[in-house]
Amino acid sequence: MAMTKRTLLRWSADEPLNQLIRRYYSGEVSLWNSICDQVDGELRRQPVDHGLYHLRLIGRRDGGYDVLIEAADDYAIDP
Repeated sequence: MAMTKRTLLRWSADEPLNQLIRRYYSGEVSLWNSICDQVDGELRRQPVDHGLYHLRLIGRRDGGYDVLIEAADDYAIDP
């Protein structure tokens, strides 16, 4: 099965979201819903029909994170 990642959106997280992500990766797993809520809020502000998506958080060298939204169908498993 070949997967081709179709990136829909990518942006740099603002500092409040960066702080949540850092805390999440430090062990505060209960923050995942807060992270998703902030990402969903940003997606609602975008003029893009994103449908179902896969969320990835990409660390940057400066200590911040990029938010990467990929099409969820790229992660489907063929029967």
